[in-house]
Amino acid sequence: MDLLYWVFGDITNISARFRDFNHQHLTEFEDSGLVTFDLVRGGSGTLQYSTAVWDQNLESSLTVVAEHGSLRLGGQYMDKVEHCHLRNYQLPMLPPTNPANHYGAYQGSAANHVHVIENVLETLQNGGLATTNALEGLKVVEMIERVYSLRT
Repeated sequence: MDLLYWVFGDITNISARFRDFNHQHLTEFEDSGLVTFDLVRGGSGTLQYSTAVWDQNLESSLTVVAEHGSLRLGGQYMDKVEHCHLRNYQLPMLPPTNPANHYGAYQGSAANHVHVIENVLETLQNGGLATTNALEGLKVVEMIERVYSLRT
């Protein structure tokens, strides 16, 4: 949802379905969902998620199909440009991505969260420039609340 808001802005005309396949007794919310929506600035989208995948993360991906090209970021941690065909654009050579975080027996989540934490510390301790602000964070929470308000 953070990435969705950062790249495309707010959403409207939301519909959602939720299921709880593997976590009925572990969490107070469903482990899988499908959300469809319109983008306020034009276009439409879907968001599908699940934490019910057995043994390891399956993938994270973002696919954009637009008037002048298409782009797909993918991989287990959304760390690869799998497709980039944009009018008048040549994808540059990209540096390798950071490895995934390790949590003992479990490996998961993209390792770039450390940059967000470092930015918060730099901003608080040394008066650095925040890469995001509280209003953006609140907007993402509000979007999530609108999605979950559709639960039956």
